[in-house]
Amino acid sequence: MDLSVPAVTLAALLLGTARAAGFILMAPPFNSRVVPAPVKGALALALAVLLSTQIAPTLPEPTAGFLLVTAATEVVIGAALGFVVQVLFTAVQMAGDVLDLAGGFMMQPGYDPLAMTQNSSLGKLHYMLASTLLFTSGGHLLMVKGFATSYEGLPVGGDVPTDQLAAVLVTAFSMMFLAALQIAGPMVAVLLLADVALGLLSKAAPALNVFSLGPPLKILLTLAMLGLTFPLLPPALDSLLEHGVRAMISLRSG
Repeated sequence: MDLSVPAVTLAALLLGTARAAGFILMAPPFNSRVVPAPVKGALALALAVLLSTQIAPTLPEPTAGFLLVTAATEVVIGAALGFVVQVLFTAVQMAGDVLDLAGGFMMQPGYDPLAMTQNSSLGKLHYMLASTLLFTSGGHLLMVKGFATSYEGLPVGGDVPTDQLAAVLVTAFSMMFLAALQIAGPMVAVLLLADVALGLLSKAAPALNVFSLGPPLKILLTLAMLGLTFPLLPPALDSLLEHGVRAMISLRSG
């Protein structure tokens, strides 16, 4: 029995895998070192197989030069889409970093063996909670759906919309800082009031060594009231994911 696969179908699989691989390498939580490289490759190939019927009708007769140039373009497009989601998702970790700095934990950063970097303890905690919420709420499926819908505005073989991408990234960065402040805002206000109270205490009782008493009290206060930020994570994460999916869908090639 002779089995033959059309060249257009193979080209659709190749180009679909290229964009999916760029997206998975950048978009959370798939970009984590916890996910092995073979699993990432298998996931990219699975997405390409599912989307090949949507990609194949839009392709011309494939040639070697067309496949090389288009594959490189698809990797860039997929990485750009994943980076937009990564920027918005980083807002949760940034909120933990702000609390870490305000609460005094930043004096002893922890080493993350997965990312091979030094991260704040509370920032890593918020990031892990956000990743857990992402899977339990089905947010990862929403990201995959947004990635699949991106082919409507960014068909295979189109140009990279650099001007639109720059505007989307500026908006994503501004939303990242705003969301981080909204999540960490209540705790930062409490810690600011604690600093004011310690300053007044140093004036009222100069004999007390506020400089040695302040950091342990702020750390204790941060740990005691850390739960105030947790109820803010689900709605903030839903809003960030929604904006990320909208950003992916809004991109249009010229």
